[in-house]
Amino acid sequence: MDSPEQQAAEGFPTPLPWLTRAGASPYVPGTPREIVGNLRALLLSVAEDGTIDRPFAWPGAERPIPLRNAVHALGSCGLVTREGRPPRLALTRAARHFLDSGDELHLVAVLHANVRFLGEALAEVGDGITHAGLNEVAGTEYGLSWNSLDQVRRRVYWLRAAGLVEYWTNGRIVPTERGRAFLERLETADRDQLPHRRPPAPEPVELPPLPAPLALALSGADQAALRARKRLLGYVAGGVRMDALARLVNAAVPDITRAGFKAFCAEEFGVLESSAEQTLGTLRALGLLTQVGTDTFAATEYATSCLESDEPVDLVRLLHLHVALLGETLDALENSAPTSALALVLAERYPDIPLTHQDVTRRVALFLETGLAERIGLTVRRTELGAALVRTLPLLRPADSGPADCADAPAAPAGPGTPSAAAADGDRAHHVGSLAAEVVRAAGDSSDHRRFERAVAAAFRALGVDVESHGGPRRTDAVIELWRSPTVRHRIAVEAKTDGAGLVTDQDVRFRRLGEHRARHAAQGTVLVGPGFDARLVREAASEKVALLTARELADALVRHARTPLAPRELAALVTWGEADALERTWGAAERRQETLGLVVHTLWRSGNDPVEVRHTTGALGVNDIWRETRKALETPLDPDETGAALAFLETPFLSGVERQGGGHVITAPPSLIAARLRALAAAVESAGEDGPPGDHSREGTPAPPGRPGPVPPGQTSVPHQQRASTDVPASAVRAWAKARGRAVNERGRLPERLITDYLRARDLE
Repeated sequence: MDSPEQQAAEGFPTPLPWLTRAGASPYVPGTPREIVGNLRALLLSVAEDGTIDRPFAWPGAERPIPLRNAVHALGSCGLVTREGRPPRLALTRAARHFLDSGDELHLVAVLHANVRFLGEALAEVGDGITHAGLNEVAGTEYGLSWNSLDQVRRRVYWLRAAGLVEYWTNGRIVPTERGRAFLERLETADRDQLPHRRPPAPEPVELPPLPAPLALALSGADQAALRARKRLLGYVAGGVRMDALARLVNAAVPDITRAGFKAFCAEEFGVLESSAEQTLGTLRALGLLTQVGTDTFAATEYATSCLESDEPVDLVRLLHLHVALLGETLDALENSAPTSALALVLAERYPDIPLTHQDVTRRVALFLETGLAERIGLTVRRTELGAALVRTLPLLRPADSGPADCADAPAAPAGPGTPSAAAADGDRAHHVGSLAAEVVRAAGDSSDHRRFERAVAAAFRALGVDVESHGGPRRTDAVIELWRSPTVRHRIAVEAKTDGAGLVTDQDVRFRRLGEHRARHAAQGTVLVGPGFDARLVREAASEKVALLTARELADALVRHARTPLAPRELAALVTWGEADALERTWGAAERRQETLGLVVHTLWRSGNDPVEVRHTTGALGVNDIWRETRKALETPLDPDETGAALAFLETPFLSGVERQGGGHVITAPPSLIAARLRALAAAVESAGEDGPPGDHSREGTPAPPGRPGPVPPGQTSVPHQQRASTDVPASAVRAWAKARGRAVNERGRLPERLITDYLRARDLE
């Protein structure tokens, strides 16, 4: 046992408050005997060169990874920080002490000070406990509701690495004498005083009085104004934090020149001139600053009232008027939920306003800072103050709450498919959100592997690709077929693996067998789908060129595809080894095009309804004018090609939404009518495919070519689908089967042959 003198000479650091500690344990690849040495190698590499994007190779690894990825896996553990511009990685004082001393106990103490339930896990080991038992204690006593054992195992690895516990062959974690002595020196959290045990407030929380100007603005926020809010919070020097916003607004009281504002940002936050310019645009878009002269800006009346009240809640009230789904996100936090689940809830409620996971995270961070929400373990929940605020805010109606009040929005003309468009979108969003949640839940249900296989197959069908369900000995779970062109299809063998602990290991997968499955089904590749994968499996999959897809990634792809559909040839990157970056670029470009189209339409509409603009320019805007009007709404302003492409699309006879006037364009229809025409075009395309030539064109967003016979499973006889489809299959059964799987189908008339073939194949496999 080490004496106190042999332990850290500087003493152990004081743990951070519970809610400010990180929820995730740092991850370093390797066994308990290897991770300390691997961590030392990473820290030495950072000390030598802190360039974020340079390559770094873990000891024994075949391929390097970006240094930022390795450090990101450490999380906020008190060892590495960023500094300077451009930012570089640097070691903290605690990390340098560890490198100099090699003291593993001091290392664990540093991790404990910055990460929840590390020293506490040692305290809860008692005379011995299993990983599952420790995970249960973390949930019931410390409010850390983890869906798998991964986080517990990571913490136990660090304790084992320092010799504080042992892992016995009977599956129990047992403390060592060294661990008991170490625990006596450690300051651990009192679980009875943790936030999740806080008793409910005895009486409702009182909100601060609402400033008069803000009260007037909130009372006038109708549904049209709430729908017109901007999705992006935008870039702000110093971050979208209360103190940074207050300092920036104060600098513009009574007013400030553009040059003065840039100088202030450079001095206070150390940002470049271009970043200061972006900040100015963001503050104007958020209603905090307004232009009062040729190159002079001042705090708005609303912002000034927030400064005078000195209440963070007032600033949130003001931001709610300008930021899409801000108060609505707080409303959705009625129950505890992780940020990823919150994003799915918002996608179901507001399918027409696509918030990314990062968008939701930034909104939640604002609530956490202002006391409107609190983090309990991996989940976030609304506080009493947040609940009180939500009750006073005007909120956008969810898509499934019934018809909107038409008094504050232009009426959309009737057209093919228009009456049911909103209901169909709401139903589709609800179906996608439910399916995404099922994929994640089923991945951890190791008692029913068929459940996960069914969820994965349904997810791929929702992505618009053909799915052949197989399963059984010597066969893959499914084969997906991606239509690339009339003559080219790409077949991928799908292997779905569940794990109750949330981590598929190299012991669960036989890569030689995956190769046999691939050959048997004439597939060009293999994708392994599971809740998560350990480092050894990741390395082996890379060497075998097997794509790995987590259940969370598949669920996120479902939600993203519902908002921004991709073609099967583009989605191929999701299930192809080494193409994740290509998929992200493709999806980002598609989302950018959608966002550009919406911005161009609404910018032209505002100009066409602004009396001053109409008097001087007849409402016509050129490409440069649109750039100037939209740059404050985007982190990356539109370039001329993006704007030109959007205008060319709107100018086509199919939409007739804009027309040329001089050197610019004017809008010829309200945004609601343009949206209605787009929906009508979609309905026309879908209805034309229902009774068209052979080939199922009824799937949302994805054309399917004429079918070709796949491999015939052993023990079955190949039966030509033409022979059976026309005589033996009741149309009502096919329609019921298709609807149960979310596939569009006409209510009467001839059914597509491909749909009947899929029905017969599924019936034969059941």
